[in-house]
Amino acid sequence: EPMDGPRFIWWNFVSSRQDRIEQAKADWKAARFDTMPGDEAEFIPLPEPPPPPVCYP
Repeated sequence: EPMDGPRFIWWNFVSSRQDRIEQAKADWKAARFDTMPGDEAEFIPLPEPPPPPVCYP
């Protein structure tokens, strides 16, 4: 089924709104995402320098 509008993609985040991508970045940096069971010790930081955002279509 086709998407109902554009999608913004940045690293592992996908949203129909760019502001939600920015909020996800801030939440990731502040460790507000749940950890994977059995993998609580590993933290993967955001890419530096940040890649440019991509928008489809």
